[in-house]
Amino acid sequence: MEPTTTTVLAAANVPAEPVMRRFRMTIAYDGTAYNGWQRQPEPALTVQREIEKAAGSVVSHPVTVCGSSRTDQGVHALGQVAVMQSTTYLEPEVLRRAINSRLPADILIRTLDIAPTHFDVFMPVSKRYRFLIWNDRDRPVMNRQYVYHYYQPLDLAAMQAACERFVGTFDYEAFRGRTDDRDNTVRTIFRCSVHRSRGNSPLVIFSVEGSGFLYHMVRTMVGTVLEIGRGHWKPERISDIIASKDRQQAGPTAPAQGLCLQWIRY
Repeated sequence: MEPTTTTVLAAANVPAEPVMRRFRMTIAYDGTAYNGWQRQPEPALTVQREIEKAAGSVVSHPVTVCGSSRTDQGVHALGQVAVMQSTTYLEPEVLRRAINSRLPADILIRTLDIAPTHFDVFMPVSKRYRFLIWNDRDRPVMNRQYVYHYYQPLDLAAMQAACERFVGTFDYEAFRGRTDDRDNTVRTIFRCSVHRSRGNSPLVIFSVEGSGFLYHMVRTMVGTVLEIGRGHWKPERISDIIASKDRQQAGPTAPAQGLCLQWIRY
């Protein structure tokens, strides 16, 4: 007598009915072609929608992928964190590879595991962003999608002095985008720095780690620090801008392509 599917599953200690499980993912993507992370009505192309389509095709049911950070249009990520629920027998690594095989070349699930019971994707301890500036008269060619070309000479010592004034817990109302409607604009910045990648390299790296960030906050911080770097303002102005709570007092919002979400910690 041939064994039935039920007896085979029982022998392998696999439940006859799939169990809903919650998966945690770390995701990398090149944001150039996307209207940001968050799902939007068709035909807008977003990272969240692409992952949901790929994952749904693997597990044969619709899934919702919830990301920790709603990165803007054109912003990149190396360490976005997200969760999804699914009824699937696939082991995490098999599931990761299967979803990746259905994703476009500019999105990759780097890790996938079973989420701890009490894991809350929206409650990170800290996040780190990096912004790349190509500080040279000539525009970049090979890496133009990942850096902001800024041709004016920069005083990095003044920029670093400005960065240090961001460290602490402050109301960042003056640095948030107009479409950010959150009531709480207080954030804590743990570290903020700027340096050249090496020697006289044209690549300048701005890094900031904080408890969380408002919409356009990091890009406005960069735009403001660049104003100081070119000699338009003194580093002390950062404290005045924060105290003003007035977006008009801060610098311009730097372009999206230089920004990358590096990691999120819980």
